[in-house]
Amino acid sequence: MTLPATLPGLARSAAEPLGPHFRNLPDHTGTVGTVGAAGWHVTDLLLPTVTLRRSALEHNTALFSRWCADAGVDHAPHGKTTMSPQLVADQLAAGAWGLTAATVAQARIMHSWGVPRVLIANEVVDGPGLSWLAAADPDLDGYVLADSVGGVDRMAAVLGDRPRPLSVLVELGVPGGRAGARSRDEALAVARRVAAAPGLDLAGVECFEGVYPQDRAAESVARVDRFAADLAALVADLDGLAGDRSELVLTAGGSAYPDRVVAAWEALPALSRPVRKVVRSGGYLTHDHGMYERVSPFAAGAHNPLGALRPALELWAYVLSTPEPGLAICGFGKRDAAYDADLPIPLRGPAGPLPGSVVGKLNDQHAFVRHEGELAVGDVVVLGLSHPCTVFDKWPLIPLLDDADAVVGAVRTYF
Repeated sequence: MTLPATLPGLARSAAEPLGPHFRNLPDHTGTVGTVGAAGWHVTDLLLPTVTLRRSALEHNTALFSRWCADAGVDHAPHGKTTMSPQLVADQLAAGAWGLTAATVAQARIMHSWGVPRVLIANEVVDGPGLSWLAAADPDLDGYVLADSVGGVDRMAAVLGDRPRPLSVLVELGVPGGRAGARSRDEALAVARRVAAAPGLDLAGVECFEGVYPQDRAAESVARVDRFAADLAALVADLDGLAGDRSELVLTAGGSAYPDRVVAAWEALPALSRPVRKVVRSGGYLTHDHGMYERVSPFAAGAHNPLGALRPALELWAYVLSTPEPGLAICGFGKRDAAYDADLPIPLRGPAGPLPGSVVGKLNDQHAFVRHEGELAVGDVVVLGLSHPCTVFDKWPLIPLLDDADAVVGAVRTYF
């Protein structure tokens, strides 16, 4: 399948009129596509705002694309991270094999943008979701997961008359983890039911290794290595069940351990057909100042031969009040920033870096910043963020900055 040179949804998004529903923009009569021509500096925006650094996005996209090519793997990035046609188009242009969604609703949006191959990295058992898949454009190259015979039977009952069989990946899980067959025997029973079911095509195997602790401790890495090796053994077991399919898919997803997954797959034995190895990392695109910077193989201290990823996301906010010495109340909160992995990290103020400063607590729209410097009412503070997956959903439009902090474009999100 040839991926599109651009996405039809990109043009539709660029033509969308601006308005007060984009809470971080000044009044402007243009469209999403004309934000970069408005002549704004970041301080012309209504703060707080999250921004994206264009140079970091370009660097990260090129680095991960080179790494995938060197490792001999394909890439189907988690589109759920950004849900942005602008960023998805860039990922496809950089060579992505397809896109990963978490739900049918996300897959529907992605396909409406013009994405022809979507891997739903989840079980689909609800009637409306299955009905959409049954009626979806036959040109959609769709994949879903299965981890139980009951789930396969639910899919087959709805999809049996689909003109093109739906590709199914058997999900392998771990005890105490989330979805996924808990043993090789259970996974093989699911595979046999898929192979025999009308409207379904046994396409390969899948796991999500991010169920393990997001760190680089030796025990965590060893558990990921074993899990990825078990997945490779399972795809070999499926070789005799997949009928006349031209290839099998072996895929894992996550931005913490892609290097460990690929290393474990190097021992895959030769099968009767090619195996397409696919990683689904999504957080690499923006990286971060927290969780991924601690655990990614492309973090600044990881000494990767290709270099390090660069954090692309920043949060800009005003100091609203300094009611006590060493305490600044800043104008952002849980409505604006990720806080599930780490609280935002103060990076700099008007006088430069803010060593020793921490965000101690977030309210809905206020942040308690403890600092050792001289922050005054009206100062602009820039903060780093952790875990991009819970940043993008808070902002329907994110300004794109150059390295001089000029607004050179905008990214639209659709959650």
